[in-house]
Amino acid sequence: MTDEPSGREPPRTPATRGRRFKPRGLELADGGRLVLGADGSIDRIDDHGSKMHRWTPGDPEWPDQAIRFGLHPQAPTVTPQGPVQGTKPPRR
Repeated sequence: MTDEPSGREPPRTPATRGRRFKPRGLELADGGRLVLGADGSIDRIDDHGSKMHRWTPGDPEWPDQAIRFGLHPQAPTVTPQGPVQGTKPPRR
């Protein structure tokens, strides 16, 4: 058994930190498409395949486009630091 790829499957790449999105596309009623990338960016592409606009998760207009894919913005989770106020110390 070796660590070399067998040729039947693509070589594996390490996972990146952060949120990953499932790449998808939507046809728009007025022509063109919206394409969601794995990094969360949304591209508006015209009928000829040219990018018209790009939104990234940090853009204020991103949630308006992301809702079309069923995505909702959410605040990042923060690990609590220090003791929690209003709790009792453990019994001895």
